[in-house]
Amino acid sequence: MNKILVQFAVLVVPALAGSVSLAAGAPDKGREIFAVCAACHTSGQGVVNPGPELRGVVGRKAGTVPGYRYSRAMKNAKVTWGVDTLDAYLANPQGFVPGNAMPFPGLPEAKDRQELIAFLQTLK
Repeated sequence: MNKILVQFAVLVVPALAGSVSLAAGAPDKGREIFAVCAACHTSGQGVVNPGPELRGVVGRKAGTVPGYRYSRAMKNAKVTWGVDTLDAYLANPQGFVPGNAMPFPGLPEAKDRQELIAFLQTLK
């Protein structure tokens, strides 16, 4: 019986966790980091800056904010923004979606990315 529980824990629990994944960072710290993003992005409804608004970004398919003119690369990206995809994108935007129009070099620190993502998860 213990062997079955261990197998369950090893195989099933991580899969379940991935489907309801939360960023490991602190949203309040992420709000501070968002100041860098706010040069181009907003967190408010219906406001379009040089970049699309980020309210509701977690769980949204890339390139789908109505009224925003995305690069061809972002429109064609087969990405849904979750903790893992945002983390990879924020680490290296051009490496994750080559040819996208965001002129941002990325956040090199994993902790900063996790805190920013935790903040983005609060924007509903």
